[in-house]
Amino acid sequence: MVLEMPPELVQRARTLAQGGPWEPPEALDAATIVLLRDGTAGLEVLLMRRPDSMAFAPGMHVFPGGRVDLAQDGEPTISGTVPAGAWTDPALARALIVAGIRETFEEAGVLLAVDRSGRPAVPDDRWARDRQASETAGGFPSVLRRRRLHIQADLLVPIAHWITPEIETRRFDTRFLAAALPAGQDVDAHITETDSAHWLAPVDALAQYRAGGLAMLPPTVAVLVDLAGQRSVGDALHWARAREVVPLLPRAQMSGDDLTWVLVHGYTGEVLSATSQPSGSEERGAR
Repeated sequence: MVLEMPPELVQRARTLAQGGPWEPPEALDAATIVLLRDGTAGLEVLLMRRPDSMAFAPGMHVFPGGRVDLAQDGEPTISGTVPAGAWTDPALARALIVAGIRETFEEAGVLLAVDRSGRPAVPDDRWARDRQASETAGGFPSVLRRRRLHIQADLLVPIAHWITPEIETRRFDTRFLAAALPAGQDVDAHITETDSAHWLAPVDALAQYRAGGLAMLPPTVAVLVDLAGQRSVGDALHWARAREVVPLLPRAQMSGDDLTWVLVHGYTGEVLSATSQPSGSEERGAR
């Protein structure tokens, strides 16, 4: 996969690769949920467009999610098997799962929580009020308690793990988790954090991206490429459970006069792959 970047990042990467000064900011823990559903023609995935006014990734089509808020994301009850081991430590894994679910409820109006019998949450006349309440400090745990819901970790499957390149001014250590759209729920995009929401087959989303119709960051494109071969939600989740997820960090280096993007293991620095970016590619303005 060619990791194409906006012009200002390409220039900064070139400066850094040549020994220029830069202190990378800390990558904040974050989670994003890859919502899946079975459409009439097969697997579909939810993409939401970020408004042009957003500080991070304006205009990009992304999966719902956001950064961890330990003050409330470590509190809710979680049952089932929480991902651990190489993916992350257990305590952080719990907070990441909650953060992804909380942000998905706020941004998309989808609540990935179940009752004591394992039935998914059902929208009612308090849904919009609870969604708004979840955006306040400590609000999301209160919503779950009031509705007598808990989070079933087995319903979410790690699918990818990307760390924002060190050349960015805002960086995130983001875990991607796949989940099926709960029965009886649908998407209602948050008007301040997204200006549109689309259910698309991965192959169609990729075709629009390559034609210049959908702007997306490389991790989003990579996840869609992986999902393009899956026929249904069941197939996609089965595939995700069988794969090994490692943290991926794009890092820039010079190869002669050209800029090469090296994909490294985000924690060990082991080189996993590299793609050459020809000189002058920054003029294309590709994302």
